[in-house]
Amino acid sequence: MSTILLHRGILFFSCLPAFLLSLTAQPQKIQDTAVVKNELKIPADVQFYIDSLHTNLQAAPGGAEKIGLYGKICWAYLGIHQLEIAKQYADSVHLLSHTLKDSAGIMKAAYYYGVIARFRGNHTEALMHLEPNLHYYERKGDSGRVAAVLYQIGIVNSHLGDYEKSLAAYYRLMNIEQKDGNDYSVGYTLNAIGVILKETKKYPDAELLFKKALVIYDTLDEKNDKTYVLVNLGNLYTETHQFEKAKQNYLQALQIYREIGNETGTALSLANIAFLFDKMARYDSALIYHLQGLAIREQLPSKEDLSRSLIGVGLGYSRLRNYDSAIHYSLKALSLVKEIRSKPMLKDVYENLADINASQGNFSKAYNYHVLYSKITDTLLGEQTARQLNELQTKYETAEKDRQIQLLAKEKLLQEQETQRQATLKKGLLTGLLLLGLLVVLLIYIFRQRLKNQKLLALKNNEIRDADYKRQMSELEMKALRAQINPHFLFNCMNSINRMILQGETQNASSYLTKFSKLVRLILENAESPTVSLENEMALLESYIQLEGLRFKGRINYNISIDESIEPESTYLPSMVLQPFVENAIWHGLMHKKEYEKNNIFIGVKEDNDRLLCTIEDNGVGREKAQQLSERSVFRKKSMGMKITEDRLRLLNRENPEQIIRVTDMKDTHNNAVGTRIEINIPVSER
Repeated sequence: MSTILLHRGILFFSCLPAFLLSLTAQPQKIQDTAVVKNELKIPADVQFYIDSLHTNLQAAPGGAEKIGLYGKICWAYLGIHQLEIAKQYADSVHLLSHTLKDSAGIMKAAYYYGVIARFRGNHTEALMHLEPNLHYYERKGDSGRVAAVLYQIGIVNSHLGDYEKSLAAYYRLMNIEQKDGNDYSVGYTLNAIGVILKETKKYPDAELLFKKALVIYDTLDEKNDKTYVLVNLGNLYTETHQFEKAKQNYLQALQIYREIGNETGTALSLANIAFLFDKMARYDSALIYHLQGLAIREQLPSKEDLSRSLIGVGLGYSRLRNYDSAIHYSLKALSLVKEIRSKPMLKDVYENLADINASQGNFSKAYNYHVLYSKITDTLLGEQTARQLNELQTKYETAEKDRQIQLLAKEKLLQEQETQRQATLKKGLLTGLLLLGLLVVLLIYIFRQRLKNQKLLALKNNEIRDADYKRQMSELEMKALRAQINPHFLFNCMNSINRMILQGETQNASSYLTKFSKLVRLILENAESPTVSLENEMALLESYIQLEGLRFKGRINYNISIDESIEPESTYLPSMVLQPFVENAIWHGLMHKKEYEKNNIFIGVKEDNDRLLCTIEDNGVGREKAQQLSERSVFRKKSMGMKITEDRLRLLNRENPEQIIRVTDMKDTHNNAVGTRIEINIPVSER
């Protein structure tokens, strides 16, 4: 930790060495290191610093300078928990400031008195000094010293269990620190608030604050301060039975303490791990860590910490049924605890000794220790709760008197109201039952009417859909009929036959006239019915292709292939669905080829899952070139036959609206167009 201003709590003496800067950085609490570090082993530099302050004090010429030196010496002794000596120098600050009528010095002394009282556990006395101190610096507008006092007030209130006031002080402090951009102090405050939230069982909120503090200390590379947060986070996980997480945090803190050579922190981490294993009922592991912590604390000046380790080791041996060792360490703990006069630890030692002797069958000793345990427990209860019980009793008696007066005043009124209420309740109940019966009848009627209306509506919708379907089919069939055979084709056929007659080719004219009449007859027959047999459809296509061949002078070769599994005379399909595709192949594919080139059309029919898969292939110029030629042509023919046919097929195939017509451009290895393939999925129709 550096010697710069690390926390608002040390603004009085910002030039103090590093070991003193932590004095107000953390509130003190056993096992929770959100607070002041416990008694430190006094290093040589601490004694050197105190000696140098005494030297400067002897040479100080003025009273104001002496006030400052007295304060620094007081703070130094507070840093090593020499409270009596620290108080003597605080008295010197107070007396000299009064003599010089130095109000700032008087407030410094009040601040020191407050911190000393806090360390002694005299929390009420601490607030008596700190609260006037806070008001003084608020009036002065000194935000730095306001922050220092707020931190101390937050610590004291947390020990009093007045967490609401403690949090209020910490949040005020947080605002000051954030405005000043003091991330280091923000980390300490987050840690302190986290401890309070943990004590009030708000574990998720406490965990979040601890983790935020860890991020700050990782960023600032403050390993020593990071350990306080790790231990508190470990305590939180222990309380929430997340033992593995607790162990990881304790071990991480232990590693840092060892790296920086902090023996007090190392012993504390070992003790925390030991108590964790106690809670996990891993008593052998717990004893190992208790013994390691004891070995370190035997070399440190803190008798309080040493007592805790002795108690832990005695308890560990007792749980492992090594009663001789358990009694040995427990008696050593008892002797030391009596010396430091710690009643809470004395209670623990008596309880352990009573249990150990009872386990060994020494019931007389067990009884004596249990009596001592009960007495000290009663004493602690009286000392700790007398004031709270008196306050609660006073509040209770006052509230009870007020309540009785109010009860007497309202008792008669309540009796009258109860009689009236009973009568009103009976009337209301009868009325409610009647209304409920009417409501049930009404709901049943409405429900039946709604079902009836829904059935009628569904029936009407079906009728409308069927009518709309029939209308669309009729319109498409009419369009299909008009678009089936190009009128120009019919006129060209008749002109060709007429030309043959005029040229004397009577035999050819007669042959083509026969084919033409057959085609017209098939068109008329197929148009009369929505479905035709595959045999008639193929006959119509064959006649149509032969007549179109007149324009090509017999250069159209065609091949019609029907799968052997299909019976053409008993297989039905929508009438005139294939002719538009054959016409399109001739007009847009074959018509643009050169006269010496062969023109081939292939028509294939297969059956696939109650459908007919019809394939029409031509070796024409392809769709892309046909489009280009059509755009340059003076006579542009706009064929609607394919579009109308596709719409007809979609209406007939509403349940399976997948792709019905698929067009493929056929190309050779050089990516040149060699024709077009059209695949048509046609549902098989019933006669």
